[in-house]
Amino acid sequence: MAARLVAAGAAVALATACTGDDGGAGPTTPSTTTTTVPIRVNDGVLTIGAYLPRTGPGAVLGEPMIDAIVQAVRDINAADGVLGEDVVLRLFDENSGVSMGELVLAGDLDAIVGPASSNVALSQLDEVVQPGTGVVTCSPTASALALDDFPDNGYFFRTVASDSFLMSAMARRVSATGVGSVAVAYLDDLYGRELFETFRAEAATRGVGISADVPFSPDDEDLRPVVTEVRASASSIIVVLADADDGTRLLAELDTLTSFDDAPPSVMVNEAVRDGRQTIETLSESFRSRLTGVAPRATAQAAEFPGLFTANAVDCVNLIALAAVQAGSDAPRDVQGQMAAVSDGGASCVSFADCVVLMSQGLQVNYNGLSGPVKLSSTSGDLETAWFEPFTFTAEGTDGVSNAPFSLP
Repeated sequence: MAARLVAAGAAVALATACTGDDGGAGPTTPSTTTTTVPIRVNDGVLTIGAYLPRTGPGAVLGEPMIDAIVQAVRDINAADGVLGEDVVLRLFDENSGVSMGELVLAGDLDAIVGPASSNVALSQLDEVVQPGTGVVTCSPTASALALDDFPDNGYFFRTVASDSFLMSAMARRVSATGVGSVAVAYLDDLYGRELFETFRAEAATRGVGISADVPFSPDDEDLRPVVTEVRASASSIIVVLADADDGTRLLAELDTLTSFDDAPPSVMVNEAVRDGRQTIETLSESFRSRLTGVAPRATAQAAEFPGLFTANAVDCVNLIALAAVQAGSDAPRDVQGQMAAVSDGGASCVSFADCVVLMSQGLQVNYNGLSGPVKLSSTSGDLETAWFEPFTFTAEGTDGVSNAPFSLP
């Protein structure tokens, strides 16, 4: 979907969205507004923008989530909508070059579902969470630990577990093996260092020590010294914390240098590493058999929403809609105050339609979504309980999810 933003003096023209009262897609005409960010008031119509990748490599993740969001909005409108009106959905391409801030500036959005990328969230979130002019923003996939303490003024929510939660899940898996210590190799950048420090703290709470911690740089062409130092610890488990490219480079070197060991170590990786499939499929079969990882549960509990993290996207939509019903207003400052409230402490319900029936009876609701119980923190907007699933790898380098998901805390 093409997006074009033209700024001339105080005018901004936007031609990027698709909309339909039933959640379907159809072109909109360009709109014009000033460069002053409007304060969104209660106009009686909840307008949600889906800001997810529709082009580029991320589209394989984004398009199924968009399809799920479209269906979720149709289901909401079939249940009489929000505040007596149909929810309006506008679709945007996260890779269009138009930022979330520009969309808020040029449009009439009350809420955004997205972005998918943590990097996009970190670089753009400040534009859409300002006091007074902010809009409710809910990401189904941006899990970066750096977003945990982002100064979002209460406007940012996540239905995916933070990487800090993921480190706790990995520490739990290590602890369950009964080992007393592990060796850790981690990417020496902000992302990798934060993962390592969090993992070390979580492991310590479970009685697991770190026998060796070895940083490595994306600029390191030769990773043999890193592997040699990690292996010198004689740990039976090596934890690798990195992104896909550098993490799989290290795995390949580990494979080479441990292939003839009498007792080769097991290796555990964080979720991001599993995206390096081209390298993983070149690993030896014996090494792949010792390679495992942990990831947030990404599959929907309902067959009508196929694709990864579609459940999380639907949960964002339903939470926003239910919060607006609870608030009696579509104004973002009113909706944000009810997001956590509709996710905990009341009568359990698993769909928008079921929840609004309970609300019409004067009951507080506890939305338990497609991704599992969605209990949002009233202070951080993050999940207080999250589900994870171990994974292994096939000969083709693809990950195979275990049938033993577990929750934390």
